[in-house]
Amino acid sequence: MLSSELLLTRRRGPYVEPCYLDPGAARYLDLAAGLIECFTQHEGQPRRLLRQALDHFEGDRTDYRVQRGLVKLLFDERSQFRIDAPLPPEELRRQVFALSREQHPLVSEPNLIYPVTRQHVLDQVALHHGLPAQTLDLALYADLPEQHLLERFTAPEPQALLHRYNLALAQTLLLRCELLRLSVKRNLPVRYKQLFKFIKFYRLIHTIQGDLDAGYEIHLDGPLSMFRLTQKYGFQMALFLPALLLCTRWGMSASLIWPDGSHREFVLDDQCPLVSHYRDQTLYDSLLEETFAQRFEQAQTDWQLERETEIVNLKETVMIPDFTFRHPDGRTALLEIVGFWRPEYLRRKLDKLRQAQRADLIVAVSRDLNVCEEDLAELPGGVFFFKSRIQPREVIAQLEQLHSPTA
Repeated sequence: MLSSELLLTRRRGPYVEPCYLDPGAARYLDLAAGLIECFTQHEGQPRRLLRQALDHFEGDRTDYRVQRGLVKLLFDERSQFRIDAPLPPEELRRQVFALSREQHPLVSEPNLIYPVTRQHVLDQVALHHGLPAQTLDLALYADLPEQHLLERFTAPEPQALLHRYNLALAQTLLLRCELLRLSVKRNLPVRYKQLFKFIKFYRLIHTIQGDLDAGYEIHLDGPLSMFRLTQKYGFQMALFLPALLLCTRWGMSASLIWPDGSHREFVLDDQCPLVSHYRDQTLYDSLLEETFAQRFEQAQTDWQLERETEIVNLKETVMIPDFTFRHPDGRTALLEIVGFWRPEYLRRKLDKLRQAQRADLIVAVSRDLNVCEEDLAELPGGVFFFKSRIQPREVIAQLEQLHSPTA
């Protein structure tokens, strides 16, 4: 994310858009390459020296805000700093200051009346810890940010940095969002599910309407619609934008409130020049699911397991069961695993299960949860409890019972 003073935009009537860079322009590729090289050369050196080199590199450039935006991304996302001190600096300062108080006043040039200098104090504390006095002097304020050492810098490709900058401009705009409207259509089911997972992961307040065939209309409350936690919630919404870019056909309209109180619209669609830096999510959400899937593949059964191929529409939200099972004779069933312990998560999960009312839905519940069979009595499908892992034979038994003539 960029800070507000680094945000560059242009306005066209009621619409506002970021001033994107051309990632293929030699001018900006040279700028990005120069900044990356500057960071690389200062690996292992204090932040202070790196900043001095960046200031010198900036010189009298007129596009200094672009450079500072690129630098901020390199600091925030590509740099790892550490404190270089043999002992905690705050403890060393405490000892030096205590001894300085005892020997007060300290002087730069000793004489018969005031014989103690700053160096004498450093020498005594260094001797106590078995350190060279110079090492102690450097460690004394090593915890200040400007003294942190650049321990590791992961250099991106110059064009990748420019793409990341363009995306950061759009993300920063969303910090002023009041309402975000999404239209996502004709995507593969896995793309829809990935999008819904990101919405839930970032805890965005949302309503969802539509279905797999017609597509989905999604409304997300923006940070400026909130009374509390505005900054934190806005950051979560901005983090969601790269997830939207992973979809193939979509449109977005964000209602923004400008600092002067005016309203503006920020629109994007799948033809925009933005590139997501997110990777597609891994196949499984937890080791529990991965272990079960591996063991089920080895089980002696005609049932075939698929990972999250069904979306259950619950009007203003959706539920995505963890697994789908298909039998060669045409039978199908779903499996939802309830293994997360947080009370609010459990409450919402049970509400969704009751709302779904799917007779083909099997629910596996962890015994570590404060849930009993009575809590799940209203569910029309199968329910069973598990300890540390889900046994394939229990699921197979539930599958057969679900489709038995007496079920």
